[in-house]
Amino acid sequence: MTDSLKVLIVDDERLARERARRMLDEIGGVSVIGEAASVEEARRAIAAHRPDLLLLDVQMPGEDGFALLEGLDPRPAVVFVTAYDQYAVRAFDENAVDYLLKPFRRERLEQALERARRDLSRPEDLAARVAALIGSVERGRSETLERFTVRLGQRQLILNAADVLWFGAEDKLVFAATTTAKHYVNFTLDVLERRLDPRRFVRVHRGAIANLDWAAALRPGFAGTYRLQLKDEARTEVPVSRQRARLLRERLGA
Repeated sequence: MTDSLKVLIVDDERLARERARRMLDEIGGVSVIGEAASVEEARRAIAAHRPDLLLLDVQMPGEDGFALLEGLDPRPAVVFVTAYDQYAVRAFDENAVDYLLKPFRRERLEQALERARRDLSRPEDLAARVAALIGSVERGRSETLERFTVRLGQRQLILNAADVLWFGAEDKLVFAATTTAKHYVNFTLDVLERRLDPRRFVRVHRGAIANLDWAAALRPGFAGTYRLQLKDEARTEVPVSRQRARLLRERLGA
């Protein structure tokens, strides 16, 4: 293998592909041989160009990223790139080099490329591969969640956490509420509580996390509960449980 990695970017979201290509150009030592927005496009590109490495999204319309890997012989090295961490174990089953959680930093992509180079020139033993993959996912979970993707029809929309008024749960689904819409996210409230910036976000109820930058007023409710009124035009009120009211009042200086 030469020092320059031949990379194929496979992602149904154009902006995600452009961002990955831009990072690869900045890192250097990489030749982007093409892009694909679907599994079918990726199959044709792989047959035509024989890439060394796939930057592969998991969730795409039609067949997913795992389906692409079925029947590839020889199979390129694979770095999974996804907004969701629940596929990590299956990614390892597919002998992935690395697993990047969107939105990832250029430094993490650079680490993944180095792992790919090592993997292509000197295959790692099974235990080392497990440690590398699981470690990278755990590090991704520990980073503050500043941006995340949500589905908008067939497109993915990137939301800044700072633009979310509050996160709530309904019908066992978790949503992020902005001033204009409610978007369902693929995180539990417990995960969000761990990964959101604690200087801005606070768990105010078993079913709610509020962005204190949008807090307008704290109003007493029934039996020791409160309602946190927000600054949006609708004057949204978020429930505050009796158990969490004291912490919230301390945070607000009330």
